[in-house]
Parts: sequence; structure tokens; C-alpha cells
Amino acid sequence: MRKILSLIILMCFVSLMQELQAQTRMVRGKVFSEDDPMGLPGAAVLVKGTTVGTVTDMNGEFSLDVPAGRNILVISFIGMRSQEVNIANRDEVNITLKSDDTDLSEIIVTGTRVGARSRIDSPVPVDIIPVSEVIDAVGQIDLNQILTYIAPSFQSSRQTISDGTDHMDPAQLRGLGTDQVLVLVNGKRRHQSALVNVNGTVNRGQVGTDLNAIPANAVEKIEILRDGAAAQYGSDAIAGVINIVLKKTEGISGNVAAGTHVTRFQRDYVINGGEDTFASVRDGDMVSAALNYGLKIGQEGFLNVTGEYSRRGYTNRSGTYTGQIFPLVNGQNVDEEELVARGLTRQDFDMRIGNSAINSGGIMLNFSLPLKNGMELYSFGGYNNKRGNAAGFYRYPNAVPAAARANVFQVYPNGFLPEINTDISDIANTLGLTGNLGSWRFDLSNTYGQNIFDFLITNSVNYTQAISTPNFQREFDAGGLNFLQNVVNFDVARKYDVLAGLNVAAGSEFRVERFGIRQGEESSYRNFDPNSGVAAGAQVFPGFAPSTAGTWTRNNIGLYLDLEQEFTEKLNVAGALRFENYSDFGSTLNYKLASRYKITDGFVLRGSTSTGFRAPSMQQRFYSRVNTLFVTLPGQGLVPVEAGTFRNDSEPAQILGIPTLQQETSRSFTLGTTLQPVNNLEITIDAYQIDIDDRIVLTNNFTAGGDPVLAEKLRAANANTANFFTNAIDTRARGIETVITYNLFFRNNSKLNLILAGTFIDNSVKKDADGNPIIKASPILEQTGQIGNYFNREDQSRIEVANPRDKVSFMANYNIGKFTFMYRAVRFGQVVFLDPTMGPDPATWPVNTLTGQRETLDQTFSPKVVTDVTVSYKLTDNMRLNIGANNLFDVYQDVHTHSGNFSLGRFVYSRRVQQMGFNGRFIFARLNFNF
Repeated sequence: MRKILSLIILMCFVSLMQELQAQTRMVRGKVFSEDDPMGLPGAAVLVKGTTVGTVTDMNGEFSLDVPAGRNILVISFIGMRSQEVNIANRDEVNITLKSDDTDLSEIIVTGTRVGARSRIDSPVPVDIIPVSEVIDAVGQIDLNQILTYIAPSFQSSRQTISDGTDHMDPAQLRGLGTDQVLVLVNGKRRHQSALVNVNGTVNRGQVGTDLNAIPANAVEKIEILRDGAAAQYGSDAIAGVINIVLKKTEGISGNVAAGTHVTRFQRDYVINGGEDTFASVRDGDMVSAALNYGLKIGQEGFLNVTGEYSRRGYTNRSGTYTGQIFPLVNGQNVDEEELVARGLTRQDFDMRIGNSAINSGGIMLNFSLPLKNGMELYSFGGYNNKRGNAAGFYRYPNAVPAAARANVFQVYPNGFLPEINTDISDIANTLGLTGNLGSWRFDLSNTYGQNIFDFLITNSVNYTQAISTPNFQREFDAGGLNFLQNVVNFDVARKYDVLAGLNVAAGSEFRVERFGIRQGEESSYRNFDPNSGVAAGAQVFPGFAPSTAGTWTRNNIGLYLDLEQEFTEKLNVAGALRFENYSDFGSTLNYKLASRYKITDGFVLRGSTSTGFRAPSMQQRFYSRVNTLFVTLPGQGLVPVEAGTFRNDSEPAQILGIPTLQQETSRSFTLGTTLQPVNNLEITIDAYQIDIDDRIVLTNNFTAGGDPVLAEKLRAANANTANFFTNAIDTRARGIETVITYNLFFRNNSKLNLILAGTFIDNSVKKDADGNPIIKASPILEQTGQIGNYFNREDQSRIEVANPRDKVSFMANYNIGKFTFMYRAVRFGQVVFLDPTMGPDPATWPVNTLTGQRETLDQTFSPKVVTDVTVSYKLTDNMRLNIGANNLFDVYQDVHTHSGNFSLGRFVYSRRVQQMGFNGRFIFARLNFNF
């Protein structure tokens, strides 16, 4: 019966394929250029609204199977003006393309208010990532990872054992902060996440925008402006701007995909001459599905809707724990006897070090409706929800407080691995009206965005509750974070016939931001036994206490003027001036000047200079999370104290002399060139320098530092140790970025696209004559010797060397017939870990517990090359199958080579520095369809 059923299904499938192939018609034609009547080889011919296309042969001729219902061909060639040709009731066409400088490269809207400018004419560097094209050929399914492997200046690595940051990947541009890049969607400001990264990741103390909340299948392209643009767009645009352009296409398209990690990794690393052990695993299973539907409304309107779902399993690359597991008995270690008695091995006490598990689903829409008198109503936005699961450090039985062991061991006899679960909702919508007011073009819009980040702690315990309660709670609502942003924009623009053209743009922006902390349930933070001396709150993530909960609001208004003058066809000069006033810290005025000069059509020089700013985020101003600790004080016995992150305007901050939080300011310079020495070859080279003053950091923990008067003041404020957000340092970022693209067309109608891109970064904290970082610390902290707590060596490394200082990528895409082959190699440069405890004198360095020798705890991790390959086959005109591997050769970053970062064997790979993650080979298959 099964054989008969399988035969019937096979016959139906074959019939369906034949039917789909029959629903096409053959169209032939020839493409000419106005300068060459013999025929134009290598011209691209595409059926509009589909991925069906071909290129002309050496005689300029082509033949193409056109799907039923499709009647428009788009013919293009670099340096020529693209044409759309109606082929209704026609089986043969001839087309002549005309020269047009504006088609030398893609059209951009980021970094200019002219309306639309070719990329080569832009006075500032802009990368264009055609997401709708590349997503089918790569294994990554989210925007952060796609951009990391395509755009060299962009870097995002998944974090591990870092609380909420496990569930939202921080991203950087030019090695600067995740909050120093502005994200736009269709040119409108995107809201940030509610989460502030307070753990020990490379973006500690910063707030980012969750790019992964936007379905990748909803995106047509991404424009990355690699230049300071605060004078044009406002706060955050110090490193640059990422503009996500949503799809407008018609028809139905989508994909289904599945993949998994198949890898062999170094599980244990033995320093003292023993053999390394390796483990072969398959984990981190991924499945995803996406559907995009677009329809035309009237003559020029459209509605495009995308739905997307993905599920990612967790990965684990932990080593074998070598420390003590069970409590001592009569002062003796009984681990080995207990393991045998319980039928366990040390591998049964594994941590989870790797990707968190994520279930994500969302919808995105893009809408435009033309009205009368040249008006247009538009809207775009969406909803996304992510459910994440990550783990903290394993709580070994030995670490359970003695007072709570009797009851805890009844439930967790072998200890426990507490888990952090997140529920993250992201909501956004823009509604706008654009049209003409006399000679002016106007745009009025309202953009709303909100991010809700809730925490649920499972497989955990509040030790103070377990002391006296056998049936203690194991699941805790730890509270959450909420960030809301609403922006009203009004922009006008007009072009004057002055010389070759003067474009004038002006506008205003009113923005309201709200940040809130929701307290957790009482058992997540409460101390049930104040006399026990045991730390209170849910293990791994104590809930937000009532003292930290609340809602805070601020607003700001911005005004800008933007001028672009075309003096001649060769010379362009642009300038912008922007004023902003914030309700919580005052005003700022910034400018930008940029120019482009065409020496020849294939040789362009460009440069810019600007000032910029970044307002302290609401999260940095109002985030606080305080835990109650019990310490023994002279003459007072056991005393409860508050320790944790306090607000910058809190009483402990005032006691320690922490200055009031202010905006970061910047000065930026860029100089570059675009070269087109031969047809189909483009080279861009840009150098930059960005100086940032009063950069905001999250300090380390401060104490009284041995000062009895200061100690008394802190005790009066119920604080023993505290850290804060503050303007601590000045930094300088320098770098060179280059992109080389080359397209080759062959006689057999095949095509080869080559891209070589690289970025070379030198970021540094400004230092004194002795080479020490200049830290803007308060006199009180200087007097108590706590400068190192303000900003230490590890903090310095996060800015200077914890991210790759160089990244080079090479990508080749070859198409022949129904096959497409993609090869990509990305070289991630070295990264360095600087240990915060190290001093300049080797005699003070720690002794390696395995070798007995004094050694530095710093470590340099060597460069690594990650190779991706994909093979794609066109099953029909409407369906394509892709099979590939990311990290084909299973490359890992270097393992730890010192005991200080080895962490008793658990961390074979560093969680403090990340080149490209440490998950190993990932194989995948994806079926794409387009109707």
C-alpha cells in the first residue's frame, strides 16, 4: 500500500512540474547599445517581479522562458539606462539601451536628501547589501549574521552566559559601540531595545537595536552609510547609519529551510603536556519558513506583507569541569567516591556554553496608496515575538549554602543548572503622508516603536526561601524592561535651478521616549531569612526589586537644514546643520560638510567632515538593578547592604562624586575615492577618523576604599558596592575600508560576480604621556585608589582589541544554466583579552595552578578564516533548491592557554572575546519559491 501511495504522489509531483513548466512561453530578442548596432553582450534580461532571467550572448541575443501572466522584461547593463519592455502578445523584441551616468551604480536614499542619488555620485561611502538576492544563497537566517559575513565594517557575535544579551545579538559598525550606529527603516528612525548590556560582553554598558526583530525576507536591500551623520539624522549616528529598505515587489515568494551544526570541537584543553580530548556533536538544529506576498494597488500603489518563523536550538561547547563538585566531608574531598556511588561522571555536570535557544515569529508590512493631487499615503511596520532560553553557571552541590542544603538537596541532589527564559516583543508602525505643496515636496509621518523584554527564571531557587521551606519555589517571574519611542517628523525639500542644481531640505522632529522597569514577583528578589547571611533572590538572575522599578519619560525636539549644491556635473558640495534640545540635559548643535569631485567618469574623489553627538540612552540614565547582600561589619554583626547598578543621579553616585551623565560628542573626517578603471570593475577606498569625547561606560564596582567617613556615608545610603553609567573616557577610531566588485560575462551565458572587501580598524582610548588611559574619575575615587574600578584593562580591551581589528571577505557567485555556485571566505583578524587584574611587574603576576609558573593572563587569539559554500539548482522557473555549509572546514577560535581564563576547565573557548563565535560547521538546505 505504501509503495502504491508513494507512486501516486510521485506521479502527481511529476505532473505538477510539467504543468508549471508548460505555463511558460519562449521570448527571443536582441539587445543593442546606441553606440554599437552589432549587439550588446552581457546585458541582463529579467522578468519583472520574478527571479527569472538571463544574459545576452556575444551577439547580444537572448531567449527566455517567461512564466504565464508576466509581460514586462527589465533590460539593464552597467553604464546604460535600464529599460522596461512590454512583451504582451510578442514573442520577439529588439531593445536599444542608451548611455546614462546615473545608472553606473545602484540608487541610494541614505546620506542624501536629494531624493535618489546613484551610489557613485554620493559624497560619502554607502554600501548596498541586496538582501533579497543574497538570502537565498547563504545559511544565515537573521540580519545580524547576514551583515556580519557580507559587510566588513559590520560585526555581530552571539554571546553566551551573559544574561539578556544571550537573547539579543549586539552589533557594531567600525568597531564602535552598538549604540553609536543609527538604524532606520525606510528612512525612519527605528527604536532601540529595552535591554542594556550589563554583563561582561564586548558592548558592556550599551544599548542596541534588535535587527533580528525585522524578518530578513521582508527586506529588499540594506544601505550602510559609513560616515558620521548626526547633523542629518540626529543622535546615535556617530559611526554611521543602517537603512533597511523594505520590499515593494508583487507576487508570492518565500522559502523553507532547515540546518544543524555538525562539528568536532576541542572539549578539553590540557596545559601541562597531557593530551587534548575532542567531542563530535550535532546540535543547534534550525528550521525556518517565510512567506512574502505583494500586490499592486491601483497604478502605482502596493501592499507587501511578510510572515516569518524560525526555531533555533541551543549549542553547547563547554569543557569538563575540573573543580570541586560535592561538599567536603570532614575536610576531605569526596568527589570521586560520590560520582561512583551516584553512577555519574563529570560530564553530567556540564554547563551550556554556546548559542541560546530561540523561537521567533513575526510579520512585517509595507504599504503605499497614491491619492489625488500627487499625494501618497504610506505605512509600514510589524510585530515580532521571541522566546529565548539560556543557562547560567552550574550550581554545583558544593556551592549550595550549608544552611539551605538539607532542603535543596531533596530537589537538586546533584546541583542544578539555572535557566534564563525571555519573552521579547517588538512592535513598530509608521504612518505618513507625502506630496507637493507648491514647489516643495513634503513628508509628514509618525513612527511608533516599542520593545518589551521580560525575564522568567526556571530550574532555580531562592536560597533564603529554601532554608525553611522544603517545597520551595523553582520558577520566578523576575520582572522586565520596556522601552517606547514615538517620533513625529515633518520634512520639506525643493530643488532650485542654480548652476547645475541646488537642493534645499529642512525639517523638524519631535521625539518622546519612555523607559520602564517592571518589578519581579516578591520571591524573585526577597530575603526570607535576613539573619542567615545567604544571598537573596533567584539564583542566576534575581528579580527587579520595588526600589528599582518605575517609568521615566523624556522628549526632545530637533530642527535641521540640509543644502546640496551641484556647481557643475563634476563638483558637488553638501552641508547640514542640526539643532536638538533634550528635556533632561539641554541642547546640542552639529554640522556636516561633504563634497564629491569627478575627475573623470570613472575616477571620483570624496570627503566629509562633521560633528556629532549621542544622547545618553534612557536605559543608561534610569536602569538600576540592586541585590541585597549580607556582610559582617565591625560592631554591627550581619548587616544587609544594597549592591549593584545604581542610577547616575542616585545618592550613592553623589556620595562617590560621580558626575552627571551628559551626551557624547564626536568629530569625524572621511576621505575616499571611487574608481572604475574598466567596465564592470568598481573599486572604493575610504579612510576615516572619529574622535569621541565623554564616552559613556558602565563602571566596575566601587567601595569605600578604606575611607571610614566614606564608608559611613555609603552605609547610610544602604550601599556597600555600587557601579554606575558615567562619561569616563575619550576615544579615537581610525580605519581604512575598501570594496572591489567585478562582474564577468561568458559566451555560454554564464556570469561570475566577484566581491573583495576589507576593513582595517585602529580604535584606542586616549592616553597620557606614559601610555596610561586618561580616565575622567572623581577626586573621591582618586583619593581612595579606585581608578582601576572606574575603567580597567578589560574595559580598555573591549574598545581597542576585543573585536577583530581587521576583517576581509571574498565572495564569488557563479551562475551557469540552472546552477549557481557561491563561495565565500571571511578572515576575522586577531582579538586580544586583557585581564583586569594584571600589573606591569611580572613578579606580581599570578602562578599558573597547572604549571607552577608565573604568567600573564592576557591572551592573543590568532586570525581565523571561515569558509561558506552553497550550491543552488533551479528545479523550475519558480523553485530553487539550495544546499550548503557555513564554516565548511569547522574552524574554531583559539582555545584558552592560561588558568586565569580557563575557569576550572569549563571554558575551552573565551566568552569575553568573540571573533566569529564558536559553534563550528553548520549545514543547511533551503527551498525557495517565487510565483
